[in-house]
Amino acid sequence: MSDSEDSEDLNEYTIEDYYKIVRPLLAANNINANYLDNHKLLRTLVDFSLSHSLSLKNLQKRELEFRNLIPKKINYVDSLIIETKSASGTQYTGCFRNRCIEFCPHFAIAAYLFSRFHIPDEYGAYEFTSTESIKKVSLEHVMLLKGNSKHQAISYSQQHKSAVNALSVSGLDYKDVNLGKLLATHKNNEALESMGRLSKNSIRALSRPLMLALAGFDSFEDYDIIRNSIEPPQQLLDKIFPFLTDIIDESTRSKELLQIKELFLMLRRSLCQDMVIIKKIYPSNPLSRSEIFNSPEFLNFAQSIDNERLNTIINKSCFIPNEDNIICDDNEGSSRVGSSDNTNSKSASKELKLKTLNKQMNLVLRQQQEINQAIYKFTKSQTEIFQKQNELIQKVNQSLNGVLILLSAQNKTSIPLVQQAAQETQNYLSTVGQSNIERGINNTFELLNVLNSNSGHSQPQSSVPPFTQQPQPLPPSLSNLLHPETSNIPQAPVSEPPRVIPTQQQAMPLQQQLQYPHPQQFYMQPSHSPPTHQSAGMMPMAPYGTAPAMGPVPVPGQPQPSSSTDASQNPERQRVLHRRLSRQATTLYEMWDDFKGLEKALEDYGISVTEWLKLHGSSERQFRHTRMKIIKFIEDEAERRNTNVEDIKQRLHNKMRNRIRPWTLDEVQRMLTANKRINLDDNS
Repeated sequence: MSDSEDSEDLNEYTIEDYYKIVRPLLAANNINANYLDNHKLLRTLVDFSLSHSLSLKNLQKRELEFRNLIPKKINYVDSLIIETKSASGTQYTGCFRNRCIEFCPHFAIAAYLFSRFHIPDEYGAYEFTSTESIKKVSLEHVMLLKGNSKHQAISYSQQHKSAVNALSVSGLDYKDVNLGKLLATHKNNEALESMGRLSKNSIRALSRPLMLALAGFDSFEDYDIIRNSIEPPQQLLDKIFPFLTDIIDESTRSKELLQIKELFLMLRRSLCQDMVIIKKIYPSNPLSRSEIFNSPEFLNFAQSIDNERLNTIINKSCFIPNEDNIICDDNEGSSRVGSSDNTNSKSASKELKLKTLNKQMNLVLRQQQEINQAIYKFTKSQTEIFQKQNELIQKVNQSLNGVLILLSAQNKTSIPLVQQAAQETQNYLSTVGQSNIERGINNTFELLNVLNSNSGHSQPQSSVPPFTQQPQPLPPSLSNLLHPETSNIPQAPVSEPPRVIPTQQQAMPLQQQLQYPHPQQFYMQPSHSPPTHQSAGMMPMAPYGTAPAMGPVPVPGQPQPSSSTDASQNPERQRVLHRRLSRQATTLYEMWDDFKGLEKALEDYGISVTEWLKLHGSSERQFRHTRMKIIKFIEDEAERRNTNVEDIKQRLHNKMRNRIRPWTLDEVQRMLTANKRINLDDNS
């Protein structure tokens, strides 16, 4: 086993190989306590993590004291800085919390420190027994990797023996493995090598992109530790390292002690968040069996997280290896890390995959059921509308048949009856028919909303297809049915109701059976000629399915429909009018784009905010008001500073995100409503 960089080892290691040596240490299954007890097991995990995440050599790791661990906020992200000594002077390396909990140096160090204060050794004794004994210990000089005592560093032989035993637990022979090369492997080795060295002469000079890449992220915008979103209660935090408030208080003058206090406060918070996952995935871990993480405070904290969210946190925080990736050697002495991995490791990995697949299948099944219910409801509602439309057309046919019969009689008393029948027909079409069409469109929008919500969208993205049937020209006048010589009665204009667009159920169009020679408007003209009976030329309207499609006939003195009616029934305009502000926009940029996008769409289609709010009601009015608070604040702040809104958005986004508990949009809105000042120049 070599720790040198110039080893002749030809094995090609992958991140799966590193995972397969740390996972048994986390699982703590079938480990002989004579070789690795709880403390040594966790100490070895820290030893490996310091090499993997911080590129430290064995000697540097053995010399670390508590005072060499510096908590820091880099771009408002929890960071751990390690101070080391070298021939060239003081060197600094740093790390963030890793995306995968198995590779996280923060968890490894926090777990080991927890064991030294809260987990007894094989003889039942605690390293730090009470607050009184801790007061007598110079904490700043306590060794991180403990040897035979608190202030004695681990020896090379102890470090070597623990590493050999850890490899043995994974089924490896230390003679076949270059441990230094294996610990230095990462998922993106080539990219990391091009970023240079991690250690620098000052904290300010540390390479942020390299630290992010080692943590599994590309940029600070991409940095998101999902388990950091769950906030542990203070009662639980107070149980861990209680001496922090007892021996390190405001009267403490030592900078190193205050630094150690900040370190322990940061690590215990992240440890509580990580233990929700560790206790679920690795129940045999020494911390999972400890008293504190089986206390009512911790159990209540863990149970407060619903199962669906917990599964999401676990899936995004645990490394899922590709079991086909193994250590390969072109020589005869090739070794495979996965060939003799313990059965529990493989079983747990398969079980995790099965749980993930099962959860996805249940989610798809639930979405399919919701879609089926929505389609059933839509079909039932549309069928009802088609039936009503059918009844309407039958009534129109009956009314028009009556009109034709009355016109064939050619007597004065039939004129009011003709007017009454035409007016009733117009009322049917303008009220009932329009209502049916609107209901059909609304049902379509509701179905689109349900389908899009199941696809992960907060609002309909598909536009309603326009009606394919083109408007029919106005039918010829009925004036040829009446002769100008029939009577001397005054003019009595009769108007036809608006044309109704046929529905899908009306498969056969209405056939015109009456041909009219002149496309003139229908008026009753006075005449002095004797009436001529035209019963031979009059035919009743054909049954439903063969009746003529009657178009609108303008009436003098009556207002004609404007082009705005066609615009209001534009399907694209209706889609914009029914659009709502997204409830899924959680970041400032998403909220801004959604709000401004809706404003522009309303403006493009000539829709006023009043018209839009009238459709959506008070709940959407209130939600828009809350979003408008933040929009107005950004625009006013940009005007006050004489800068662009993008700069203000970036400042507010950074202030919201880079906090111990990031602000939500609702919290920012409440602060603005309460007239609380948000200082964008102070990112703390």
